[in-house]
Amino acid sequence: MDTFLTIKDLSKGEYKEKKSSFLAFAYPIKNTEEVKNIVESLKKEYYDARHHCFAWKLGIGKEEQHRAFDDREPAHTAGDMIYGAIESHQLTNILIVVVRYFGGIKLGASNLSKAYRQAAEESIANANIIEKTLEYTLSFTFPFSLMSQINKFLKDNNFTKENYTFTSANEINLTFNLDRKENILTQLQSIYGVEIKE
Repeated sequence: MDTFLTIKDLSKGEYKEKKSSFLAFAYPIKNTEEVKNIVESLKKEYYDARHHCFAWKLGIGKEEQHRAFDDREPAHTAGDMIYGAIESHQLTNILIVVVRYFGGIKLGASNLSKAYRQAAEESIANANIIEKTLEYTLSFTFPFSLMSQINKFLKDNNFTKENYTFTSANEINLTFNLDRKENILTQLQSIYGVEIKE
C-alpha cells in the first residue's frame, strides 16, 4: 500500500457536555517534533483550560507510531478516545488536541469518554481529508566534481527545493514518492556511483 489518508490543513471541532466545553484541533503532521511544538503553542493560547489532551499517529504498517495522552484526566478517558476517532477514519500523519474547559459538573468516566471522542470526531468531520503517496527519504554524498551532474539529475527528475536539501558541501537529502525509489536509486548508483545512506 503506497498511499494513506490524512488531513490537508488545520480543522476544528467543539462539543459541550454539562457546561464543560471540549475544543478540538486537528493538524496534519510529519514528525513528533511538530507534535511538541503544536501542543506547547495550544497550552500557551488556552492557558486557562484545565486539560490539553491529545493523540497522534504517524506512518502506516510496520512504520506506524502513535501516542495518546490524558493530561490528568482519568486513565483512558481522553487520549485513547481521541486516538479511537483517528483510527475509525483510517487516518495517519495527524495530531488531534482536545482542550477542555471544566464547567463545574463532574461528568463521570462514560460521559467524559464520549465527550472527548465526539469532539475529536467533530474536528475530523470538518476536515479536508486527502489521500497522499508514501514518501521515501535518503541521503547521499558525492565528490564536489560531480556537482553539475547532480544538479542535472535533480532537474531531470523534477526535484524542487521542497524535495531536497544540501546538508553540507557534498551531502544531500532527497524526499520523493516511494514508488520512485527503485528508479532513483538505480540512477544514483549506476550513473553517479554515489554512496547511499538510507
